Amino acid sequence: MEKRRSNAQDIAKGMMIIGVVFFHCYLEVFSSPADALSTFNPLVACFPFILSTFFFYAGYNYKPDTRTYKQHIARRAKQLLIPLLFAFIISTVLISSMELASHFDNPGATFQSIGNSILYFLMSEPTALIVGFPRSGGIIFELMLSLCLLWFLYTLFFCSLFFYWLVKYTNKRLTTLVSVVILLLSISFCVVQFVPYGNYLPFQVQSYPVVLSIMLVGAYLRKSNFLDRPVSGKKGIALLVANALIAEALVAGISLALHYAFGTMTVGSMPGSKFDPAILGFDVFACFGFGILGVYFVHTMARGIALIPFVCSGFQWMGRHSSLFYLFHPIFLDLAAICIFQKNIPWGRGQAFFYLAVVLAMMCLVFFLIDLIVKSVKNKKRNEAN
Repeated sequence: MEKRRSNAQDIAKGMMIIGVVFFHCYLEVFSSPADALSTFNPLVACFPFILSTFFFYAGYNYKPDTRTYKQHIARRAKQLLIPLLFAFIISTVLISSMELASHFDNPGATFQSIGNSILYFLMSEPTALIVGFPRSGGIIFELMLSLCLLWFLYTLFFCSLFFYWLVKYTNKRLTTLVSVVILLLSISFCVVQFVPYGNYLPFQVQSYPVVLSIMLVGAYLRKSNFLDRPVSGKKGIALLVANALIAEALVAGISLALHYAFGTMTVGSMPGSKFDPAILGFDVFACFGFGILGVYFVHTMARGIALIPFVCSGFQWMGRHSSLFYLFHPIFLDLAAICIFQKNIPWGRGQAFFYLAVVLAMMCLVFFLIDLIVKSVKNKKRNEAN
């Protein structure tokens, strides 16, 4: 049976999940994230296509089989919505407990802040702003709001509703794929430009056509094994490295052009976030191309890293556990913020990296221990069965 998920994918996912955590650490250490993002920073320019990579792989790993449409959707719901609900409940309980422990002198106000924060999250920030729902403020509010980072899961689910319906047509002919992608991007462009609040709709709805386009392109490219063609000899490796460098040069060039033309970076990784150029009138067609280009760069670089055994193993492990890192990193961000940032430790220029190192170390330790426990239980059951 053909393996749909290559080692390079695990490596790329490992790199990108580090990028996700770094980006959110970067925002946490600045009092004004908008100001930080409007200032050109090469580190931020490295991560404008993080979630595009995950969306692309979701389409790239599509395999036509005997499942019906309903079976596909039921499978997606189990994969995405159940973990999302579980992560939300666990995160809410733990974050609220940590907040109460750090503000035990005024539990009434803390409970009210927690309740407001949960409601604010459930209705999504755009809806809350439109209806005038009050922002409670404080670290609990900011980190409950950071659970909106989990928008990737419900976005992927809702886009899958259309993906499994369209992919059987777009995979047959290139002209059909091009027509559908142009139509979807046109819809996104019109929504952003002409619909009231179209650039800031609840649950990132305006980005769904672009996400769906990336998924469909990924599914089509898998037909020719586009990203994983065999590499042999020194010339093949040199070509792989050259492709990665050219792709990154184009990514950096576009990032610089966007920064100087619009005063912002494409840090949201998808048209739809309030920091993305589509919100400022930039063409979503260019944003779509930028996302695909970024995916190519990340995957090509991952194939090069796959040639370095020790480094490869570390990124692969993180990539295989990327869903855990994604689902629960808001908890660890909150824990680090309460334990470290509220103790008035003086920070230097490397504060975001220090925060990242602390959060990653905490997550890696916890998930590694869980991994060992699960493996030991499986081995014990296997031995008992034998």
